[in-house]
Amino acid sequence: MDLEVDLVADLNAQDDDGLGWSLIADARDPDRVRAGAMLLAGNSQGRAVVRVVAVDDDGQIHFSILPGSVEKNRHLLGRTVA
Repeated sequence: MDLEVDLVADLNAQDDDGLGWSLIADARDPDRVRAGAMLLAGNSQGRAVVRVVAVDDDGQIHFSILPGSVEKNRHLLGRTVA
């Protein structure tokens, strides 16, 4: 399994609310990045399926990391949940 990440992110970095974060500039397809979107995020250090919680006007993306492996959550990629 060698999936390309949708969002380059440091999965250990957290915002003030304890959520992961990245920037819209680091998204492979910025049009897919919206609240509720399930994306593959990470970098060379690790990857995870995440749910986008919010996208700020300044382009900062806030996301929660889904528990479990990428393989376990792979079926969620590309979906959007409320």
